[in-house]
Amino acid sequence: MTNLRPHHFANCADAIGEVICFMVIEDIFFDMNWTQGRSPADALPKSHGVYCEVIWPVRGIRIGISKNIHSRHKGHAGWMRSMKVGTGSRAQRRGPLADHARDWGDLGLETFVLSTDPRLEDGALRLACETQLHTWAEEQNSWKNFNGEKWRPRNYGVPVVDEVQAASEWGVTLTNRL
Repeated sequence: MTNLRPHHFANCADAIGEVICFMVIEDIFFDMNWTQGRSPADALPKSHGVYCEVIWPVRGIRIGISKNIHSRHKGHAGWMRSMKVGTGSRAQRRGPLADHARDWGDLGLETFVLSTDPRLEDGALRLACETQLHTWAEEQNSWKNFNGEKWRPRNYGVPVVDEVQAASEWGVTLTNRL
């Protein structure tokens, strides 16, 4: 693990004009294309890798690692639903993601696979790549950053859309505003 700074981040137009976004860390390709409705939960791999949970109504992202991306998604979606009904094991938890889950549950949650490169079986490499992706998430301002597990990023939970309007459009009543 000599080159942990991302050495490629590109936006390239393909033949039909769609934007292609990716990042390369340690010579591993990370697919950063997130299009709503294009990542069905049943199609998520039951293998190791790096993923991004996109929370569409608020343009939120949470990047993580797992030995089983499919299972991790199911577990997190279930936690979000349990927070909404008040039965979550950490129902008293506060913070941007917990408060969001209490209001929205898993509405608009979609998980995207960033990479399942075989080299990511190495837990230390998976963690190092995740850390670099978290650094990217802290530096960008197009997505609400829900990555607060490793450190508190300066843009942690900072809205990027009018969330009151989004809630109205999605039929959600906001009660857990910090």
